[in-house]
Amino acid sequence: MVISVPETWAKFSDNNIRYSQNARANSAILCEETDHILESTSEDMWRQYTDTNLAFDGRISEVAEAKNKLQAQLAKTLQEIFQTENTIMLLERAILAKECPLKVAQTRLEARTWRPNMELCRDVPQFKLVNEVFTIDDTLQTLKLRLREAQDTLQLLILNKARLEHDLLVKANSLFIDKEKCMGMRKTFPSTPRLVGYT
Repeated sequence: MVISVPETWAKFSDNNIRYSQNARANSAILCEETDHILESTSEDMWRQYTDTNLAFDGRISEVAEAKNKLQAQLAKTLQEIFQTENTIMLLERAILAKECPLKVAQTRLEARTWRPNMELCRDVPQFKLVNEVFTIDDTLQTLKLRLREAQDTLQLLILNKARLEHDLLVKANSLFIDKEKCMGMRKTFPSTPRLVGYT
């Protein structure tokens, strides 16, 4: 236990007062520096908020433009699918239309081969029948080749359509997330007093 006298007590009290005044002065300086830092941080946050909003707006515009291009490409692909399906239908009809005349010509040609002896003659009608069978068969093979090519094209168009539809879904989802969810949360920015911690 320490016992004091009035002089030591006065000295002790003066030291406490000086220490308290220094602490309060340091505290005031710290409060000013803190207010300045909070204000500066608030301005930086506002600038970042604005820059981020501009970046979001730019990205939303890019995605919307890409989505519009995909929709135009999908419409074009659907039109090509429709045209290719019509071409396939016309080719199938043309093939059916050529099969009967080919069978008739082949039957006539075969019937001529059953002629006995001198009647089995390689005359102009025989050559015309052979030429007719060859021409119809050649046309039929060309039509079948075109049909296979059209069917292959149709398969590629259907795959392309599925890819475009998937890409459109991805773009629509990206737009929803950026436009509705992210920008929806960013509509309100905390005020400076709130950022500083006064509210």
